[in-house]
Amino acid sequence: MIFALFLKNVLLLAGLILLVKWLPCRWIRFRVLNRFRSTIQFFSRPAVSIITVFILSFVLSATISTFKKPVPRIHDEFSYLLAADTFSQGRLTNQTHPFWKHFQSFHIIHKPTYASKYPPGQGLFMAAGQVMTGDPLVGVWLSIGLASAAICWMLQAWVPPHWAFAGGLLSIIHPTFIFWGQNFWGGAVAVLGGSLLFGALRRMLKKPQAGAAFLMGGGIFLLAISRPFEGCLTTISAVVLLFVCLYKQRVLTKQDFVRTVLGPLGFSAIFILSALAYYNWSVTGIITRLPYQVYEESYATTPVFVWGSPRELHTRHPHVNKFNIDWSLHNYKKIQDTEGYIQSISMKANLFFVRLFAFPLWILLLMLPWIIKDQWGKYAVSIVLIILLVELTLTIFFQIHYLASVIPLIVFLLIQGIRYWRVARWKDHSQGTVFLLGLIIIYFTIMIPQFTQYLSSPHLPSRYQLGLSRSRLIEQLKQMPEKDLIFVKYSADHNPHFDWVYNRADIDNSEIVWALPLGNAENQKLINYFSDRKVWQLSVTPKDLKLTPYQNVVQEKQRGEAKQHTEN
Repeated sequence: MIFALFLKNVLLLAGLILLVKWLPCRWIRFRVLNRFRSTIQFFSRPAVSIITVFILSFVLSATISTFKKPVPRIHDEFSYLLAADTFSQGRLTNQTHPFWKHFQSFHIIHKPTYASKYPPGQGLFMAAGQVMTGDPLVGVWLSIGLASAAICWMLQAWVPPHWAFAGGLLSIIHPTFIFWGQNFWGGAVAVLGGSLLFGALRRMLKKPQAGAAFLMGGGIFLLAISRPFEGCLTTISAVVLLFVCLYKQRVLTKQDFVRTVLGPLGFSAIFILSALAYYNWSVTGIITRLPYQVYEESYATTPVFVWGSPRELHTRHPHVNKFNIDWSLHNYKKIQDTEGYIQSISMKANLFFVRLFAFPLWILLLMLPWIIKDQWGKYAVSIVLIILLVELTLTIFFQIHYLASVIPLIVFLLIQGIRYWRVARWKDHSQGTVFLLGLIIIYFTIMIPQFTQYLSSPHLPSRYQLGLSRSRLIEQLKQMPEKDLIFVKYSADHNPHFDWVYNRADIDNSEIVWALPLGNAENQKLINYFSDRKVWQLSVTPKDLKLTPYQNVVQEKQRGEAKQHTEN
């Protein structure tokens, strides 16, 4: 199937090239496209292009969400929502609840405090949206808009202004950015950090200034609070490149180097380390202990890296064991032999190319041999490959947002591919321009049906129906006057990739409290604690949801036992 798709794409490319050779390209370029020259020049102004890209990106994300409201549907999203809810109330973490064992959820810690395991970056942006509008989704749109605008700003130091604007537009319509704008666990914050890092890098080499160094520090900070591991590797690559290039240029005295480069970066490093230390201390009680570490050591059976060893952890909850052992640990065991390891790398690489270079974007990569002839093209490819190879070969799991720190460089490479295709060995430049116009038409011809299918299908994205069912149940219960306590009972064949037991930061004052049943005695203690709430039991199966009053469930059990006793 993959070969057939590849062959189809190659035939489309060949057909487009042949079509371009027969079309009146000079007429199309000078009589049609040149009419937009003044408009392009206006929007290519640095400030105008950045603001325009931000507005377009924000509006596009908001518009799509209007037609199909995003709902949390995977474990990570609920964890980020907890972080957003916590930060929006002016806290870095929450006190452990006295009945925390009922509230255990994926990617959330309860000891020593109640918090998300993830770095705070995504949660902070979502908290901003929650504070401003009451909806954390607005914070997601904000992060996507800023990420696209930052890419445009970065590219202004790498390519001519009109191409920088084109790069910003490309990020807006890229499927990955569109997808990130419609969920709660994207990589926009890390993209924003990477854009500031690499944009400041080029500016510092052109004209070393303390302001650019502080912007680089800001980018490093955003990477540290969003994707610490990949962000650290990306930062090391960028800083080493900066120092090597400055050394080769030999344009700064020692005093100027300290004042414009080393001093600001050193101050930024102290601030970043202090902020991370304080956050870790607030959540875990130890400045060097990440919430992520606490969760992995407490709940995870599978190591993060290939050299790690699995842990023997079992809980009393079958759906948790099914996730940790049947899925997570199973994936770890598959890569322990050479064949499985190679297959894992192949699957990750396929995800990388499909998500970032879907047809016709991969056509732009055909210009890589010419792109890397340029010094900065070579640097960009090298940094991307370093981060990519680490993810492909050293980690157990992989998602495309793990590479968010270098996605600004990938956008730069795509723009360079566009530029080289435009001046490739055509009879004249008009053919290159029309060829690119054809690629744009093909791109939207492919994207629009997929986009329409996404909006119309109740099954896209995956597990959307489960998330929607949970959201609708919450809305229904909110219409009732009393608050609710819901015990969630999973069937043996429940999908462990969707969990119902996620609560807000302030559990006691939440309108709805979700809880795991721990036996009649423990359940009764929780019921007594929440004595002012209506108590329910939610029975969850892959095909059905059944919400019944918890008291009736107990009575039915008692009646059944009494009936059995009478018959005996």
